[in-house]
Amino acid sequence: MRLLLIHQNFPGQFRQLAPYLLKQGHDLAAICSHQRPVPMPIQLLRYTPPSKVKGLQHFGGSMWLEALQRAESVTHAVAALLAKGWQPDAVLAHSGWGETLGISELLPDVPQVIWPELWVRPEHGGHGTDPGLPQKLEQLGRHALTRVALAEAQAWVLPTRHQANSFPSEFQGSRLHVVHEGIDASVACPNPLVRYSVRDCSIDRSVPTITFVNRNLERLRGFDMFMRALPMIQRAHSQVRILIVGDNESGYAGGSPGGEPLRQVMLRELQGELDLSRIHFLGRIPHPQLMALLQASWVHVYLSYPFVMGWSLLEAMACGCCIVGSRGMPVAEVIEDGVQGLLVPMGDVELLARRVIALLNAPDLRRNLGEAARKEALSWDQSVTLPQILRVIEEAVKCR
Repeated sequence: MRLLLIHQNFPGQFRQLAPYLLKQGHDLAAICSHQRPVPMPIQLLRYTPPSKVKGLQHFGGSMWLEALQRAESVTHAVAALLAKGWQPDAVLAHSGWGETLGISELLPDVPQVIWPELWVRPEHGGHGTDPGLPQKLEQLGRHALTRVALAEAQAWVLPTRHQANSFPSEFQGSRLHVVHEGIDASVACPNPLVRYSVRDCSIDRSVPTITFVNRNLERLRGFDMFMRALPMIQRAHSQVRILIVGDNESGYAGGSPGGEPLRQVMLRELQGELDLSRIHFLGRIPHPQLMALLQASWVHVYLSYPFVMGWSLLEAMACGCCIVGSRGMPVAEVIEDGVQGLLVPMGDVELLARRVIALLNAPDLRRNLGEAARKEALSWDQSVTLPQILRVIEEAVKCR
């Protein structure tokens, strides 16, 4: 098949799927809006992303204006492919940026398979639970974008049941498929001999290590809760090192009220309570280093309000990490409390600290939880999930 993949941050959600499709012999083209190298033997068309729009914030108005600009750029790229005689059998796209809004006009008979990710509700950002997060209405604009994208699609793929259940009843049914993009459990795997260096410190499995990994250090992912637990943890364990991965951008739920990065806010709040020589902020790191970090972890902390489930959680589980996670979705879809990890309510700083401290002192329990986490993660391996996604695509093409 000829397959057109559209994602402003390509490969994005297709980082596992695109190489798999190539190995299966399919002819791929992709459209994105960045200039980074993409090491895949495919046609890659790039467009200039729209400038950030000021104003029109109510109900996601600026989001829609940017989406229409992206849609126009994508249609130009599709027209260029058609002019060269390359017409896809199916279009695969993430719906979040409006890039598919004009596709059906150029390709009326080509099926679209869409990754809409989440029907965003206030509780997904902690609104109504965390008093520090104000209510927002911009999700109304995103809902409208999603409705248009799904109306034109033959199938949509959601990575978890939690995310699928967020969608209104009219989008449940035969066109909805719950299939994760998959992780590579042969790369994300236990390695008792792992050794690496960070800040001139040699780290291996002999060093008591706590890890915390997210794209951004934000409240939505419990970074403030994690930081508030560290003084108690450090007082109880004098040798433990804390390795924190993530950027200082505002993230999914927006930044702190004053606009200052949350890392700086927390360091100021906890000034004098932390031994900063044992806390390492690593920013973003290459994937091989991330795997080494997880392989050396004694306790991995993953916290989230009921938003999308990060790949880092599944990769940590695949590495055999002993995990302390947040109670409820999305973590509860892969971790049962006391089986694949331990769960704590969002906001319960003292319980988080006590559970981490207990695990640092319980090697047998850490090993048992890590082995169970690894077993669960294997069911999310790309060898299981990618053939399922391919069947969804083939069925959409067959039924067009």
